[in-house]
Amino acid sequence: MRTLGFWLLLSLAACATIDSPPPLTGADIVYLAKSGRTAPQIIDELRRTDTVLFLQASDMVNLHAAGVPAEVLDYLQRAQIEEIRRRERQQLMYWGPLHGGFGNFPWGPPRR
Repeated sequence: MRTLGFWLLLSLAACATIDSPPPLTGADIVYLAKSGRTAPQIIDELRRTDTVLFLQASDMVNLHAAGVPAEVLDYLQRAQIEEIRRRERQQLMYWGPLHGGFGNFPWGPPRR
């Protein structure tokens, strides 16, 4: 019975959520740039908050015009690309070969 209690407690502890800081917005990034933070400091803050912004080219131009360094914009673009790749990998792992996820197998739904 003690073992069951231990595993139950361990599973409850694993389900506990850790509060993470909210992701930054475009306005937050502009504020950091205008407050004198360097590009590496802003990038560290973006990493700490796990910020991924899905920006269009016009958004990038506006951020640059507002004073955000080019290194930060490059980081934001790389983070966006990596998030898209992560989501695609996750989708492939979910569907798998039975639904046409790996290679060109004859089973699964037709590819579009």
